[in-house]
Amino acid sequence: MSSEDCKPVTLSQTQLLAILDPDPGRAEARYVELHQKLVRYFEWNRAAEPEDMAQEALMRGFARLQEGQKITTDDAAGYFVGIARNLVREGWIARKDESLGDQQPLAAQPLFRNLNPSEQVVFLRQCLRDLPENDFEMLMAYVEGNGEAWGRKVGLEPGTLRLRIHRLRKRLENMARTKVGTWVTKKSEIDAAFRS
Repeated sequence: MSSEDCKPVTLSQTQLLAILDPDPGRAEARYVELHQKLVRYFEWNRAAEPEDMAQEALMRGFARLQEGQKITTDDAAGYFVGIARNLVREGWIARKDESLGDQQPLAAQPLFRNLNPSEQVVFLRQCLRDLPENDFEMLMAYVEGNGEAWGRKVGLEPGTLRLRIHRLRKRLENMARTKVGTWVTKKSEIDAAFRS
């Protein structure tokens, strides 16, 4: 076998479109129709970016045809729909090509009670430290997704566990409201001392 037999055949754009229809005018119309069909298919499958996924399906299909793969169905559109099905199964997500220079600075994080993120972490730890040990264990088990197992271990029904978590959340919110006033006052006193 010579090296020329192993080379992939390079098809022109016209030859690729001729796969959809031999007439160039109808081929272009069928291409647009196929693209719209793929976009609808991805919309029906609730894809995040149906336009991008349709382009990816077309690009993969034409790339495979460039590599020498043959379409075995009567309707070439079926070939591309098959590729679209595989993209949905893969859970394909469009990759964004961005350089670092194009990125916008991150928007400022919303402040909780005028505390910056590191202060918020300290504040949350203080609130959690003030919880009784049993409540803290219950909350951690629930947050980690092990709430039902923890509830079975201590003999709580799932509904009772959810009610206790709800009440604990309300108690934490009240604790935060009362603590934040004194904590922020202390912080502002420290800031004033640093300024002078």
